[in-house]
Amino acid sequence: MAGTILLVDDDHFFLELATDMLTRRGYRIVTAENALRALEEAGLTRFDLVITDVMMPGMDGFELTAKLRERDPDQEVLLISARPDVKGSEMALRAGAADCLTKPVDEDDLYLAVDRALQRVALRHERALLRDENLEFARYQNLHRRCLEFLAYPDLEGLQERVTADLAAVCDAQSAALWLVDDRGELVLRAYRGLLDRQFLVERMRPEGPLAARLRESSPWLMREERSPVLYVPLVAGGELMGLAQLSDPIGAEFLPEHVRQARVIGDFAAVGVKNGRRMLALQRLGLRDRDTAAYNLSYFTDYASKEIYKARRYGRTFSLLTFSIDNLPLVRVRLGAADAKKAVRGIIRALSRIIRDSDVIAKASDQEFYLLLPETDFFGALMFVRRAMAALRDEQDVQEVEGKLPLALVGGASTFPKDGEDFDELVHRCRRRMDERRASLQRRLLLDGLPFWDEVELLLGSPNSPKLPSDERAEPSRRGKVSDVLFDELQTEIARELLRDPGSRGLLYVGGPEIRSDLPIASGLETAPPELASRIYLLGRRVDLESHPAVTPVFLEGDDRVSRHEFLFWLSEHASYALIQRRGRGATWGFHSSDTAVVDGLISKLQAEYDLQPY
Repeated sequence: MAGTILLVDDDHFFLELATDMLTRRGYRIVTAENALRALEEAGLTRFDLVITDVMMPGMDGFELTAKLRERDPDQEVLLISARPDVKGSEMALRAGAADCLTKPVDEDDLYLAVDRALQRVALRHERALLRDENLEFARYQNLHRRCLEFLAYPDLEGLQERVTADLAAVCDAQSAALWLVDDRGELVLRAYRGLLDRQFLVERMRPEGPLAARLRESSPWLMREERSPVLYVPLVAGGELMGLAQLSDPIGAEFLPEHVRQARVIGDFAAVGVKNGRRMLALQRLGLRDRDTAAYNLSYFTDYASKEIYKARRYGRTFSLLTFSIDNLPLVRVRLGAADAKKAVRGIIRALSRIIRDSDVIAKASDQEFYLLLPETDFFGALMFVRRAMAALRDEQDVQEVEGKLPLALVGGASTFPKDGEDFDELVHRCRRRMDERRASLQRRLLLDGLPFWDEVELLLGSPNSPKLPSDERAEPSRRGKVSDVLFDELQTEIARELLRDPGSRGLLYVGGPEIRSDLPIASGLETAPPELASRIYLLGRRVDLESHPAVTPVFLEGDDRVSRHEFLFWLSEHASYALIQRRGRGATWGFHSSDTAVVDGLISKLQAEYDLQPY
């Protein structure tokens, strides 16, 4: 068994003798006259075995063994000593020596000890190779699992993002971009992520240009652009170019051969996935999905909803139906043109698609109305989704571009099975009623959306000299004027009772005022609240004597004069929505109160933003 051995001894005769014996067996021998020289040699070369004398001037064999094994815990060491008591001694074992021979060394004993040591080295090497092979197999198994998912991906838009993300992940790239071939044969930018600046990415490329030769090879290639490596990965399926990925900013400063191999595997599978996705998209356009927005058509949606109603009835489940309408889409089309109207619709569908789950379904009911079905979602969850949807729409670039020219009158409504109806028509009817309520709401009539929290509070609260609030019979009532001094406390008491009656009902309650005290009705009323209380309750104000509470979260606002001058209560749940704002005076308490859901939800959202409170 060949191996590289380091011999260490201050006895030159022994070095020559041992070197001669071991060289005859085919071992490569390096010698050192002392421990310091041995450490230098071990720093330059990886030795399979070190044979060292115990008694040497300066550093002895025990200390040398300890230092060698400190560098490499697997280092095999064989001790040689003129003292017979060293063999098997505790000191030798503690130093980490595998064996110990005594001088004069018997040739057969030396060969046997060396063979045993090198067999252990070979076994460790074999085990390390097996471990590395297993790790490599696990990596490629994971890689192929990812790739197989591409083949079953039904949504081309989602597949684009997934391919870009997976390529960046397996190649340790901080930036990635993906171009796919369109119907005209051009490479069009479809996805990008990371450190890339969008304005420097080419929107369209023609495969017949400088890239043609490289693309025909269908293999990844490396280029250096501005002293930074860039890895290009063509997506080719059956000889047909489907796309091109660009990876840059590697974490380790360079792309490794391993990255190139893995990128090739992902590229090949991604190309097939894109090809399948296109075929699926073509079928969807013909049957299930709208051509412009990729939302499902109404016939498919109603069929899906019918199945959901059947499952909900059979298993006692709930789900919610949402409707969204762009009320002024005809005006957008007249003033801005058909292209901007389509852009607005596509932007809204894209924004909604980003925040829904895989089980949620979007459908286009008409040019300006859309339906969403949210399985396993109660009414409170639907209300929270409407809020998230409105926030997502404001962040969508296409929507922003259109709204920069003409604000979109977007309104949403929600209904829940079986609370609001037990068939599709009933649920749609309830959604539209709630949309009408939002259209007639003070939130829209007073243009409250753009106001900060405290500006809205002052506007709604007004004073005895303020003009009367506008009213509409379609909306839930809102009033302002003198209110009972005990109303604030009575409402807290009644809400606490309601929460204890139905602890599983979800909701949000914010109670604010000058002081957070333990004797506030909501705090004392919920002292015995069960752990499963689903609603979240917050108290806002100056700290007095309430530090913590089993069911209520105190939010201490020290030195905020606006809070100290007002008292407010905002309650939004599956069953109720209510807001009370009041200002106590010398003669009477002046207040605003409303059960208008849009107003209550707007106040809660702005309160959360004002004081960095966690949204539900």
